[in-house]
Amino acid sequence: MPISLSQLVREARLRREMTQGELAELVGTSLENITAIENERNRQASPKVVAGLSRALDIIPEDIYTAIAGALNHLPWEKVGDLDLNDTELELMFRQVDSLIEGEPRERVKSFIRFTLDEERRKLRQETGKLKRPRRSSKRRGLDEKGS
Repeated sequence: MPISLSQLVREARLRREMTQGELAELVGTSLENITAIENERNRQASPKVVAGLSRALDIIPEDIYTAIAGALNHLPWEKVGDLDLNDTELELMFRQVDSLIEGEPRERVKSFIRFTLDEERRKLRQETGKLKRPRRSSKRRGLDEKGS
């Protein structure tokens, strides 16, 4: 099943852990336009918006135009026929899904596995980010507790 412009933009944005507002700002368009693209109300982005999406999401413009045309068959960051997984058990699952299931069900299972991996990576980044954040001084915390 071909990947639509809305799927491409939404998945690329989520992979970068961006809000629609952040993406709109980077692209140089309105939040309403990004929302319309992701909800398939705008299926024909202007060349300026395509260029901005390409830059902000690190996707070549050709892939965006291919999605607009309804001919994009895989997400740009997916390795077709070759898996880039660190977990050997998940790699085996991907290979089994490739050989046992076809069409839309296969893509749904693979998307779920990718989503799960991305969620784990996001949680790990958040946890390591929390460890690196400087703590407020106890003096400042005391002021906050008193309501100042």
